[in-house]
Amino acid sequence: MGNHSDGMDEQEPMSYGIFALLNAISVLVIACPCALGLAAPTAIMVGTGLAARFGILVKGGGATMEAASRIDVVAFDKTGTLTIGKPAVTDSYQTESMPGEFNTWLDACVYELESQSSHPLATAMCTYIRENRPDAVSAPHELLEHTELPGRGMHGTVQMPEEYAQALGWPAVTRARLLVGKDSWVKEEGCRMEVPIETRIRWADSGLTSVTVALAQESADTGCALSSFALTDQVRPEARDVVAKLRKRGIDVWMISGDHPAAANAIAQQLGITNVMAGVLPEQKSETVRMLQQRGVGQETEADMAKCDANETGVGDWMQKWLKVTRRQRKKRPFARVAMVGDGVNDAPALAQADVGISVGSGTAAAMETAPVLLMRSSLYSLLTFLDMSRIVFRRVKLNFIWASMYNVVCIPIAAGILYPAVDRGLPPVIAGLLMIASSLTVMVSSLSLKFYREPKH
Repeated sequence: MGNHSDGMDEQEPMSYGIFALLNAISVLVIACPCALGLAAPTAIMVGTGLAARFGILVKGGGATMEAASRIDVVAFDKTGTLTIGKPAVTDSYQTESMPGEFNTWLDACVYELESQSSHPLATAMCTYIRENRPDAVSAPHELLEHTELPGRGMHGTVQMPEEYAQALGWPAVTRARLLVGKDSWVKEEGCRMEVPIETRIRWADSGLTSVTVALAQESADTGCALSSFALTDQVRPEARDVVAKLRKRGIDVWMISGDHPAAANAIAQQLGITNVMAGVLPEQKSETVRMLQQRGVGQETEADMAKCDANETGVGDWMQKWLKVTRRQRKKRPFARVAMVGDGVNDAPALAQADVGISVGSGTAAAMETAPVLLMRSSLYSLLTFLDMSRIVFRRVKLNFIWASMYNVVCIPIAAGILYPAVDRGLPPVIAGLLMIASSLTVMVSSLSLKFYREPKH
């Protein structure tokens, strides 16, 4: 017995060493972060592929989908986004105070100037002149220069016939500036409005977008608006339902438009949008998105509202309107996550500023290049699909991380030998390797199960 005990004592150091080595190997195998490393990439890869199947191109990858899964505010452009982007002229005004064929000459200049632009309003005006005033298309005229000013209109230089220059009281003028664009821009250029105020009010109340045509002297900031066109654009049939479903999800919906406030509010009323920022220039759109982000989420106290009222004195009209809206909001979270949906070159700065920029498929190259998300289908329902899919994908990412973390938390102590006193054995490295593979396979299967996602019925 003595000899037997001495033999066991001689072997015990070796047994402890092997036991420790086997446990160390098992711990290293179990602790391999394969499952943790696969948790996010696999789900995002499946999600972006699934989005492409539904006509949604996600260029921003996981960062874009993560931001989209937690969106607080969706801001829409109006023309081409909430509307179908194919405006048509429904009414027009021409001056009767000019002699001869002045209106035909002016329409000819407008036709050539607007044909240099790809803006939907310019296309609609060219179509109207071509179909309703065909004489103007071939009327003699001379356009010398042209420039497109985003958010304002088209600016050109025309050779001024002597007869028309004298009728305008410009006897020494041989060249004049031709302005085709917003009423506000034409007024800024020093042009007096010949279009009757009653006509402009009627158009605005009907939700029509007006484009004014004016002539101005090159050497002086004086001129006159001699013609105007009223255009309408059909609202997308699904737009109202999309807005209602976004609001039902607790997402604030805004419209940011460069149109006249009356026209923008008329469209917003049709769609059930209560938050409207109208008359916003392209360079102001990105600033508006930034303010939406800084506005935060929540409700203000009555004291904060009173403080905002007191601070509104001396603030411009545009900023006053902004304060009246934002004073009702309290920053429970310091920043709101904003998605901007647009289609035009005017929207590119705002798409870049937003947490998630989304361009509709019919948008311009600039908008599609700037936005990390492209809706290739013509329907706005793709927006709901993308937001819903983003939430599900990142819910699955969290589930994968929870599983991978729980696996490590439970299995590492077992591999270290915590159960040895109870079962008189440790976890063999072979079993540890199988468990590691099983964990990785579970994460991958969990991610691949996203392929069973079905687009919501609208």
